[in-house]
Amino acid sequence: MDIPIKFKLLLFWKNLLNKEVDNPSIEISKEGRGVSSILFLLPEKKEDAKIANYLVKVQNPLPGCKIGLFCSEKSKEFYPHTGNVRFFTYKDNYLNYFDTIKSVALFDQINSTKYDAIVDLNTEFCAASTMLALELDAPIKIGFDSTIARKIYTITLERKTNAFLEGYFSRIMGLLGVSI
Repeated sequence: MDIPIKFKLLLFWKNLLNKEVDNPSIEISKEGRGVSSILFLLPEKKEDAKIANYLVKVQNPLPGCKIGLFCSEKSKEFYPHTGNVRFFTYKDNYLNYFDTIKSVALFDQINSTKYDAIVDLNTEFCAASTMLALELDAPIKIGFDSTIARKIYTITLERKTNAFLEGYFSRIMGLLGVSI
């Protein structure tokens, strides 16, 4: 995953200013009940969006789960909206120089629901999604592996170029204890 230098500098600056917060340990077991609320950070590429749309089942949401979806206004057309999920979008003017969310109102709106899990479905680097995952407080954060992802997500998945995305997305849902 190619990460821009300006984002690396932002992350370095944030690490200097903020003390390391001791994250609570999480345990994944067979006896677990799974999660009750999930925020999906949706991919912007049309090819990935087709698979992600099936996974999050926007037309028929996962039973017993509060679902939140986050993507750019440009990629919203790939995800048909229904009243069953909370849909958060951002426009280019919501982004700062580092391509991260500068809109406090949008951040507060997303943060108003305390999600049990945050799942970043972007297979390519997206600064807005990555920084949002860093700043939101959730016990489980899942994303695809990179040097920065290891510092942000509690679980990272290594993506092999010849593997199908469906397998990764199904594995994510299994980790969360949600059947699809």
